[in-house]
Amino acid sequence: MTRFERDAKEIREGNSMEIMQRRKAELDKLEKIGKSEKNGFRRKCIAQDFARLKVEYDKLDEMI
Repeated sequence: MTRFERDAKEIREGNSMEIMQRRKAELDKLEKIGKSEKNGFRRKCIAQDFARLKVEYDKLDEMI
């Protein structure tokens, strides 16, 4: 079971605030790291992770 599936299950059970706050904090952290990263390859990797997590965040937000 992936983290997204676990979080979706938790949201269906009613723990949406905790999950969304944790996910938002992770997105903010990645955005901050990505902006300060000087290594171009690492910045691209962080951007890909950010994009993937943003899509998951949006899908979870729609479930609420």
